[in-house]
Amino acid sequence: MSYLVFIVSVGLLALLGAGGPLHRDTWLEALDRRIDAIEVGVWVSLCMRIFAPLFMAGIALTVTQLFLGDFAQALIGVLLLYFSWGRGDYPTELQRFLARARVGDSVGARAFLDLSDSEPAATAAWETEALAHFAYRGYARWFPPVLYFCLLGPFAAATYRLVVLANARSGGRFDDAQNLLEWLPSRLLLLTFAVLGDFDSTRRLVTAHEVDGELSVKALLAEGVERAWHLDESELQGVDKTIAAVETAAKAINRSCAVWIILISLTALL
Repeated sequence: MSYLVFIVSVGLLALLGAGGPLHRDTWLEALDRRIDAIEVGVWVSLCMRIFAPLFMAGIALTVTQLFLGDFAQALIGVLLLYFSWGRGDYPTELQRFLARARVGDSVGARAFLDLSDSEPAATAAWETEALAHFAYRGYARWFPPVLYFCLLGPFAAATYRLVVLANARSGGRFDDAQNLLEWLPSRLLLLTFAVLGDFDSTRRLVTAHEVDGELSVKALLAEGVERAWHLDESELQGVDKTIAAVETAAKAINRSCAVWIILISLTALL
């Protein structure tokens, strides 16, 4: 049943993309206002923002089971996992960034990285950031929800997304919780990079930073792509190099996604 839920949800993401009613998070803003009015601690506040939506999902599961029986678990599981996928149209944004970069529109390309206000002369900054941005976007939209779904089920996958959404809406108030949840999936993705690319160099990156709390997941994944596919950071300056680096990051994410799907499928068959 879990494998069916996974395949259906992945298929819906591939077919419909990120969007629709399940990805319209405006209803969470009303919940935020009510919780903020109580003025509780950070962790209590976060738990309330997670518990309320999951409690509603649990009620929906209980009620649906009265009419659909065991099929209700599959239905609610698909909805929760689909809700857990990352927001925004990552493939389209990636292609638009590359299209702008290829025609030399650096201002338009920087806009996709939220760096449009930076100085045009600071090309190295935004070009290096492009690799980190798209590597992280590709990671965060798919890999953590899949891992937590496989380990703990659809409610765990939804918990990850609720933490990310709450952190984004609060301006980074729950960074510690998000970083904690991203530690394991980011390291497993790095190991996937190692299998697909330069194993020894990427493996050393994992072990070197396994207790490094200062290195962000975004920077870690960017460095993983650089090491696995031998991208010289000094050569990321210049539009052509930047395009090649971003394309490499996109291929790394897509191939890693295929590897995870194959592994999950093989595990389900055994």
